Amino acid sequence: MSAPEQRALLARWEKVHGRRPRGLRYQRVLRGVYLPADAEPTLADRCAAALLIAPADAVITGVTALQLHGITVGNTSPIRLASATALRRRTAGISLSRTRTLPEQSRRVARPVAAWVDACRELDLVEAVAAADWLVRLGRATGPDLVAAADAASGRGCRTARRAAQLTRSTARSPKESELRLLLTLAGLPEPRCNVSVGDDVHRIAEVDLLYDDFRVAVEYEGDQHRTDGWQWSVDIERMEELIAAGYAVIRVTAARMRDPRGLVHIVHDHLRRRGYAGPAPHFPSEWSQLFDRRTH
Repeated sequence: MSAPEQRALLARWEKVHGRRPRGLRYQRVLRGVYLPADAEPTLADRCAAALLIAPADAVITGVTALQLHGITVGNTSPIRLASATALRRRTAGISLSRTRTLPEQSRRVARPVAAWVDACRELDLVEAVAAADWLVRLGRATGPDLVAAADAASGRGCRTARRAAQLTRSTARSPKESELRLLLTLAGLPEPRCNVSVGDDVHRIAEVDLLYDDFRVAVEYEGDQHRTDGWQWSVDIERMEELIAAGYAVIRVTAARMRDPRGLVHIVHDHLRRRGYAGPAPHFPSEWSQLFDRRTH
């Protein structure tokens, strides 16, 4: 958040010690920090409130900082802070961790790459990769930035960060695409390319989410907007027809299909095998099961 935004927030807040003010004019955001009752606290509001009662060197970091940078991942509560100062008593709604070295910051918010590394302490591998792909897509980081930061990290979450950095792809365009790609590759299938334009200079057929070039198999994730938007639905049908006419097998993946991750992996494998893939059959190690069998959509 910018300095003017912080000043505007702080100017209209009242830091009240002791009992809560009488009447309904105030609502408590955090212990000792109140907001006018008619205001709906935003994430930025709650972050500024946390900084009011945190040590003076505290920095918003981890998942919370990622959310401020536009990466919707993890839970919005508690507010994650890092400080090099001795910790105070616990406050509901704040997670304050002590660190010798504060993350690189701007206006008390960790910069995107530093925030991502910290967030890997609580994200699983799929979430970490999706967040990394998203950062790269928004231009907030590059793949080499993430690899370097992950390699330099230590402590809890560093292994997740290192693996996620290696699995980040600059061409991924949505968290669900990232999840679908990992669902297939971590089960042992070859890695498809992301968001590939199919066709030639004269006639561009379509851009597909995931493509197995050698086997002419396309995997498309159909978000809910594809179903509810009549125009988009019509465009999708035309694209699928053209891809099939050009000799591509098209696998359309919906949220319902993602609820049967093993079945989906076998469907993709069967299509690849029918088109010449001679690699090993998919396998589902314990890590894959922990990441996908229990994931809800």
